[in-house]
Amino acid sequence: MTNNEKIDFTKVNISNYERLRMELNGKDYFENPKEFYKSQEVYCAVLEENGLDPYDIYEKSNDRIKLLESVYTILQMLANNIEMYIKVETEFTTTSAAYQYLQKRLKDLRDEIDRVKLVTHYEDESGNVSSITSYLFFNDRGVTE
Repeated sequence: MTNNEKIDFTKVNISNYERLRMELNGKDYFENPKEFYKSQEVYCAVLEENGLDPYDIYEKSNDRIKLLESVYTILQMLANNIEMYIKVETEFTTTSAAYQYLQKRLKDLRDEIDRVKLVTHYEDESGNVSSITSYLFFNDRGVTE
C-alpha cells in the first residue's frame, strides 16, 4: 500500500473489544496486581452489560450506541476511583484537574450518545424512541427568551 492509497475502514474487521480499546486509546485502566481482575475482564463485562459480545465483529450501524454507552460506563467507574485513572493518565498535576477532565469527557460523551440516538431514531428495549424534544430537554438546550 502506498501513502496515497486510502484504507477502506468499512472492510476492516475488528471486534467490539478492540473497538472499545480504540475509544479508550488502548489504555489499561484496571491493571492492578493487587486486584482479582484485569482490564480485559472489566472491559468485556461492561460490553456484555451493554448488550455487546466482546468478540463479535464491530458494526458501526448496529453497535455504535452500545459501544459509546460502554465507554461512558468505564469513564464513570474511573471518575468514582480517580486514583486509578491518574495512575495511567499522568499529565494531570492534581486530582481535581483529572476529575474535571473526566467530568467534561463524560458530558461530551453523553451528548454524542444522545445525538447518535436522535439521528438513528434509536429505540431502547422498552420501545422508547429518541426524539428531538427529549434530546433538547435532557441536554438543557431549550429555547432561550
